[in-house]
Amino acid sequence: MRHFLASIATYIIIAFLFGAAVLFGAVRSAQVVVSDETTVLTQYAPGPERFEWEELGAGSYLRNCENCHGAQGKGWDQYPGLDHIGLLFLAPKGRDYVIDLHLYGLTSDRWGAPMPPMGHMHDIQLAAVLNHVLTRFGNETVVGKDVALYEPLDIAARRDQGLTPRQMEERRPDVPLPAPR
Repeated sequence: MRHFLASIATYIIIAFLFGAAVLFGAVRSAQVVVSDETTVLTQYAPGPERFEWEELGAGSYLRNCENCHGAQGKGWDQYPGLDHIGLLFLAPKGRDYVIDLHLYGLTSDRWGAPMPPMGHMHDIQLAAVLNHVLTRFGNETVVGKDVALYEPLDIAARRDQGLTPRQMEERRPDVPLPAPR
């Protein structure tokens, strides 16, 4: 009788472990998330007084831009540095061009690799990362100018134009390009 009870206990433990493994596998393969991205981004939503973009901009740059443009925004090989973005921003129609460049990407004969469209980013993320770039990497002169940085509504207004990366090259404001590295 003792062996019979031990066998039953063993089978119960095996069944429990098997059930737990199946449940874990189902949850893991479904990528169950405790919180969605929109919920997380609401903590950065513009308040009545000011858009708090600094922390979100730094994190978004790290995840979406640093791999190509580098931690210091200097670029490398076929990827340009970011020290001329302030000049593009201040050029006539440049403010809109900088947004469109990130939403629709860029294909240029000047650089070896195209810039992929970043339209997958939420408006609040893209505004934050653009502000991050415009206030760093040699673009600090933009901060001294009497210009407003980007707000999420600026990004939303530029979506759904259907531009191509090649069209973005043609629309580029006449600003001196940095030398390829």
